[in-house]
Amino acid sequence: MKESKSKIFSDALEMALELSIEGEVFKIPGANIKSLRIGIRPYGFKAMLSFWVSSETREDKLFSHFIKHDLMEVALNVEPHFKPQDAEIESLELHGFVTGKAVLKELTIENVHLKDNPILYRHYRIDFADSAQVLWRQHFPCDLLVDGTVKDLIEANKATGVNLKYDWESLDEKFAINTLSVEPGEKGAGFYDFIIWYAVSHNGVFSYDLKENEYTLSGAKELTGQAINMSKLEIAEHSIAFPPTIRYNDRFLNAFSENPQKKETSRDQSKKGLRHDILLCLPVASDFEDAFNLESNKHKIKGHELHLIHCRFPQITYRPGIFVKIEGGLWSDKIFPHDTEYRMRDIFFQAQAVDEEPDADHNMEYSRYNIDMRSRLELKDEAALNLPRFKTPCYPIYVEGKIVSEQGDEEEETYQTYEHPQTALDQYKVKIPLFDNKEVVVPFDPLFAPGHFYFPAYKEQRVLVALDFHTARIERFLDWRPDGRLPVDSQGNHLLLGKTDSSKTSINHIYVDNKPQFNMKRTFDKDTEKIQLHEGTIILETKEEST
Repeated sequence: MKESKSKIFSDALEMALELSIEGEVFKIPGANIKSLRIGIRPYGFKAMLSFWVSSETREDKLFSHFIKHDLMEVALNVEPHFKPQDAEIESLELHGFVTGKAVLKELTIENVHLKDNPILYRHYRIDFADSAQVLWRQHFPCDLLVDGTVKDLIEANKATGVNLKYDWESLDEKFAINTLSVEPGEKGAGFYDFIIWYAVSHNGVFSYDLKENEYTLSGAKELTGQAINMSKLEIAEHSIAFPPTIRYNDRFLNAFSENPQKKETSRDQSKKGLRHDILLCLPVASDFEDAFNLESNKHKIKGHELHLIHCRFPQITYRPGIFVKIEGGLWSDKIFPHDTEYRMRDIFFQAQAVDEEPDADHNMEYSRYNIDMRSRLELKDEAALNLPRFKTPCYPIYVEGKIVSEQGDEEEETYQTYEHPQTALDQYKVKIPLFDNKEVVVPFDPLFAPGHFYFPAYKEQRVLVALDFHTARIERFLDWRPDGRLPVDSQGNHLLLGKTDSSKTSINHIYVDNKPQFNMKRTFDKDTEKIQLHEGTIILETKEEST
């Protein structure tokens, strides 16, 4: 909104401020607020205000709480003081938490001796924002959920203090794996980033209702509601902005060698030859189709925007999400926005008391302010998303796991594959001790060996598991099989096959007196067969071992 010029006007505002600190509620009369700055978006807000508190006739009880580290909750109502008779105008309501605070001045009477030299006024300032921005930007949970939905994952980790509801079928889809990434620090992505990233990456909407102090994750923007006429008397200037148009097509490439695929969008406004190539490797054809439909729909061509500079505080219910018409009254029916319904999107509001002295209009409900107010509107049916900047969650995350096998007895080092119910592809199951031994599925792949080496991971094998958002894979193996290691002095190599110590085949190459020796031994209970090759000697032996 930097391109808009300021238009300062004077208006009387009626405000009410409540601060809640550890169960104590402090009510600040509206006229005590001397400055106010608010930026409201469809997904939340940030604000700053300053106010005076008098301690001339009574104790300033706020001060002792204000200087502590306790969480401070803010409720602010703003509305025009002068409004049409019988007008049903809902006030602009802000509910949030303090992010920064200061005592700007402690006012005393100079050159006059008063008993105890009291503080007569204190000038406070608070910065505050909506609860999700404040709380979730400090929230860095790491979690794993199996056979559940993304909604289940969010509910398990959203913490208290944020009201969130859902209206999105995508959130109810079950996945074998749901991982919540963690990466604390200034450059890390927190829970707030995860929520915004999910909405952006899955073509959804994250919105905030000022009145209800409630957030919604939905599949599309709300379209129900009656458009309100915006009076020409409230608008000093209006302008129309036309965002850049997408000139490229998206081309999707599936690099899976058994079924390579290509698919490309066809936009009317695209320039021939311009494209964004997106490379995937998906064994299941339907997964490629789903990825194409999702990604290609995310790149939407935006319609025009309407920018307003106000010359008085709106005398209608005014907040993001309401629908507005620029017609009737003094509006010309020849202007571009005529006969078009718009959605209120962004509001910038700055007010400075005409009289900033601490005793001016003190403890009254309203006062006069010099105001700079601007708005940005979009088309009512605009499908493009309005979401804040975010840091992409870091995937994969790495955790240790142990291979699961239900074959054989408990002590046997067996392996097992599990068939995927939809794709019929084979998988391992790996339990993750960190997350209460939850079992995740990973591809049953050769990993680091060519396909003619068939050495599946055995039961209880320690592995490093890479957890993506909805998938997992074995990154590497972490330990030697019991009895697989050889003494360092032997400088040997060892291949150990079989289920248990009494049912195995051992093949090793070692050095004895610095000379190479090859050994192969098959064991089944007491029955053994051995082949040994060393300098000048070949030994073939079969026998039954004594107890």
